[in-house]
Amino acid sequence: MEKIGVGIITCNRPDFFRVCYNSLPLKGVDEIVVVNDGDDLPFDLHRGVLIKNEINLGVGKSKNKALRHLLDKGCTHIFLVEDDAFIKRNDVFERYITASRVTGIQHFNFGPGSPFNRRQSTPNFDLYNRHLLDAASEPNPKLVIEYPQDVKISLYEHVAGVFSFFTREILNVVGLHDDQFVNAWEHVEHTYRIILAGGHPPFWWFADIADSTTYIETQKDAITTSPISGKTETWLRNVSEGRELYQKKHGHYPNTTPSSSEDVVISSLKSIKKRWKI
Repeated sequence: MEKIGVGIITCNRPDFFRVCYNSLPLKGVDEIVVVNDGDDLPFDLHRGVLIKNEINLGVGKSKNKALRHLLDKGCTHIFLVEDDAFIKRNDVFERYITASRVTGIQHFNFGPGSPFNRRQSTPNFDLYNRHLLDAASEPNPKLVIEYPQDVKISLYEHVAGVFSFFTREILNVVGLHDDQFVNAWEHVEHTYRIILAGGHPPFWWFADIADSTTYIETQKDAITTSPISGKTETWLRNVSEGRELYQKKHGHYPNTTPSSSEDVVISSLKSIKKRWKI
């Protein structure tokens, strides 16, 4: 039996969490879990299970708690939502599940959740000045692919973890996030393992539904108010140590992952559809 599960990850942003949680379309969702990695929430859940970390564990371990809970509950389609996202349309989960069924892609990330995937007027932007970028400008995909059943996917250059979709099948193959990563690179490395397992297009071509900003958005000032990604000494250390761990695991740093041509990407999409399409 198919079941839809949703996990929300929050840490010390109660106002963001309230908007995110209240935006969830409850119809058709079978399981909801909230993992709170910060102080007590001044908010009562009207539905769902609350898991409160006794100490701050970081986003990777918190996401793994949500994934384990939803897998244990038998969920077949799993969504992870960070507290700075909000849902704009009630059919968002159905839209992603349909896209997965038609394309065979086992994992989607909300591409415009990264300002790097939006059109920018600021030159020479990078990881360290992304808080200066326009997080609400027009999405800027590298490629848009049309499929039957009115399904279109956008492929973006960068991957963001603010809203993610997984099938149970791909999690059974690759496992969960590597919790050695602390608040940097965990979702990038996890997506890379899904790529290596043949459930997602090549690196630098990260998949999302084409009209995702119709369904999802990030809240204003999400980056500047983030408790983990401010340009602090701790965050810079997490980024550096995470890069070294990534290199040790995969033989290259995340930003030096070999690129693929558009022809290779198209070929991979055909293989994914053939392998995974229901």
